[in-house]
Amino acid sequence: MNIKKRKIREVGNSIVVTLSKESLLQKGLKPGDTIFIDEDKMMEAIVKEESKIDLEIDMYVNQALSEYDAAFKELVEK
Repeated sequence: MNIKKRKIREVGNSIVVTLSKESLLQKGLKPGDTIFIDEDKMMEAIVKEESKIDLEIDMYVNQALSEYDAAFKELVEK
């Protein structure tokens, strides 16, 4: 999980969410490119900052589950 904090800005009559240059380069994108966005997936990925604590807890739980997966499976088998 790679969670980044971003600001929502108003530019003229538009609302803008910025992306890092690194993220754009990974997809081979540059300013001016036209892209398509799966809004259902995007909505699942957006979490308002008030929920940051829950996100951090989820992140640490997922990290622990990944890191200690074999140990947890071994405990279940006993």
